[in-house]
Amino acid sequence: MGRLVLLLLLPLFLFGSSVKSFKWKDGESFLTFLEDKKLPLSLFYNLDKEDQQLTEDIPFTANCQMLISDKNIIEQILIPVNDELQLQIYLTPKKRYKMHVIPIVSETYNEVLYTEIQTAPYDDILKATGSKRLASRFVKMFKGRVNFKKEVKRGDPLVIVYEQKYRLGKYFSMPEVAGAMIEISGKRYVVYRHKDGRYYDAKGAQFEKFLFKLPIRNARMTSGFTKRRYHPVLHRYRAHVGVDFGARPGTQILATGEGRVCFAGYSNGYGKTIKIRHSNGLTSLYAHQKGFKKGIHVGSKIKQGDIIGFVGSTGLSSGPHLHFGMYDGSTPINPLSVMKKKTEGFTGKEYRQFVAIRSKLDRIFNEKLRTKPLKRKPLDFQDTYYVNKDTFKVEVF
Repeated sequence: MGRLVLLLLLPLFLFGSSVKSFKWKDGESFLTFLEDKKLPLSLFYNLDKEDQQLTEDIPFTANCQMLISDKNIIEQILIPVNDELQLQIYLTPKKRYKMHVIPIVSETYNEVLYTEIQTAPYDDILKATGSKRLASRFVKMFKGRVNFKKEVKRGDPLVIVYEQKYRLGKYFSMPEVAGAMIEISGKRYVVYRHKDGRYYDAKGAQFEKFLFKLPIRNARMTSGFTKRRYHPVLHRYRAHVGVDFGARPGTQILATGEGRVCFAGYSNGYGKTIKIRHSNGLTSLYAHQKGFKKGIHVGSKIKQGDIIGFVGSTGLSSGPHLHFGMYDGSTPINPLSVMKKKTEGFTGKEYRQFVAIRSKLDRIFNEKLRTKPLKRKPLDFQDTYYVNKDTFKVEVF
């Protein structure tokens, strides 16, 4: 790992500059960040509405990098917005600061973890992988189906099939779990991820105990969720980390699930916004509201289906609509992936697709239970990437 970091930084040191890593502060706005670093506020105000709104989705866990010259001048800053895109602030040869939205260079590995319970699933997964996110994800997936405190015994096996991204040789973003299983006293509990992003049991029933409902009745979706897309006309990268529902001004907004209000106020990009923290660890966001229902405030206990506000067009909005977001910690996820389906089970082509996914994962589960590969193969990072100081393009060292 040390060699990797050295290779990464070497091209920068050759120019007499150094790299400083820092974490984005919880609750810090992008404008406050610019002021603190004595950078021009025009970097924000010159952005169009979509990119301005993107700055509000910088996760407080974001690992950022800053390139500083030997004269203590900021030459470049990289700020991840999600696991696909990052903000790049850089100093031009004419000594002017500019900002672009650029892709994040990362490497993705398909991984399989097999381990046996020694203390508790969370602790054992963390010990085997070093990933708190993977350990937390596994526990959440089986919440309500398995009592890990009372039922699990020492020696019970578990298997997780997942996809993990790495940036600068370290874990980056939430792991995408394709399937997981745990065997308790000979009884197997299994979760499969279908093409719709939802998780199901072996019979095709939605596995999550906590399921959400859409926040608007007879919702009409006008814009979907995407962490990265390239605009063919503007030649820019875009992101939309939520779902937009078109509706008339004043349309009732309903709480998607039970929880407590953790934010109710005004945000520059999202306008009048409410956030609700739910018992399963997720947080829902309702933006661009015209106003809140009387009595809604931070700490309010909310039930699923309660009216919390009304559709409007506040903040950076092109017209009346609800921007609906869902976050796992500070990481945006597709809200539709945790919505309750109107009908249970699969039929036709969808069922055949599910059977194929289930069969493939079952083969992996059975192989790992048979071979018991307790030692994991170390990852080999073939390519090391950096952003060229002069061209500001991502290159392989």
